[in-house]
Amino acid sequence: MNLIGELARTLIETHPSDTARVLERFEPKETWDELTELDLEAQAGIVEAFSPAYGARLLLELPVETRTDLIRELSSETAADILEYLPEEDRSSLLSSLSHLHAEELETLFEYDEGTAGSIMSPEFVALRQDATVANALRRLRRMAILGKPSTYIYVIDEERVLTGVLLLRDLALARPENPLHDVMIADVVRALVDEELTGVARRLREHNLLAVPITDATGRLVGVVSATQLVSELQEEGFEDAQKMFGAGSDEHASSTARFTIGKRLPWLSINLATAFLAAGVIRVFDPLIAQVTILAAFLPVVAGQSGNAGAQALAVMLRSLALEEIDPRRPRKVILKESFVGFVNGLATGLLAGTFSAWISGSTVLGGVVAVAMTINLTIAGVAGALIPIVMERLGRDPAQSSNIILTTVTDVFGFATFLGLALLARPL
Repeated sequence: MNLIGELARTLIETHPSDTARVLERFEPKETWDELTELDLEAQAGIVEAFSPAYGARLLLELPVETRTDLIRELSSETAADILEYLPEEDRSSLLSSLSHLHAEELETLFEYDEGTAGSIMSPEFVALRQDATVANALRRLRRMAILGKPSTYIYVIDEERVLTGVLLLRDLALARPENPLHDVMIADVVRALVDEELTGVARRLREHNLLAVPITDATGRLVGVVSATQLVSELQEEGFEDAQKMFGAGSDEHASSTARFTIGKRLPWLSINLATAFLAAGVIRVFDPLIAQVTILAAFLPVVAGQSGNAGAQALAVMLRSLALEEIDPRRPRKVILKESFVGFVNGLATGLLAGTFSAWISGSTVLGGVVAVAMTINLTIAGVAGALIPIVMERLGRDPAQSSNIILTTVTDVFGFATFLGLALLARPL
């Protein structure tokens, strides 16, 4: 039994991310009961891998002293993410228990908007004055390695902490120990501003094949570093959040969130969706006499609306990705909207002919088949335009393009799908 327990502890300590995924299935108090068997460093490694929301719930289960010790052991960016989820009173209490410099560091990270370089940057980096020597830089690197914090780059700053260059390990190894850093450094440094969006930072990392990018403020002062690993993790998380927001779930909702929190995030959008569903139902209600006379029309309503909804979702997914990667300018959307309308028209014509032929065959009415074909062509064209236009409009209004855009799109495709199909059927009577 002792052997099994020792094996479990070894696996937990060597695979903190996998451990975190398993432990998040339990209530925070149960999780902490298990973590108390580990030392502080191992506990912090697992907490680092928790979602910020779960990490905050876990902290609230701990005694004040333990809570403070754990925050001190976490990286600054992880600690800041977790503290954002704490109630204001608990956050203030925890910050007051930290050293002045540590608390100030965390509070600085709170100042930056979510989705910017400043919000995920690490204030832990190696920077030396430009009048230091190569020998100074090598000693610093050795010291960081002994502390278990190896650094890929060393940044060079002036007296005002303005970033002036970067040092590569290869250049340091080949240079004379007495050489000043400004003779060895690369002066043309790829950098990003604290308020720059993460997609811009990712583009720099990719284009220049970097492992990290320094972050500066408006005056050029070095304030942090964003690593490629941290950026990939954040962009992946944003992708999941966008997917959740498209369907009306909260962006900060997780499987471990409480039922009350989850209901609060989902219910408002479900209520909006219900209202829009009644709007679509109201369109059908207008055509009640026609449907009562030609009942087969009811069978084809979901076919036309469903197909246009799928086409709109395709356009929407492409547009959200293009906006996120800044592939298009939301202020000049004409070209992409025209393209999506053309794609919708061609796809609508192709699928409309197939659907119309099948509809005529099973109903015995070529007129009904023609109505289905024309309605599907029109609706897929509208769906393409709507799928491209909805996120652009939300971006222009200063809103998150992913925020429940799928609910809005479904409303548009349902309302226009029902109205177009039944309107054409009314004009084509008798079917």
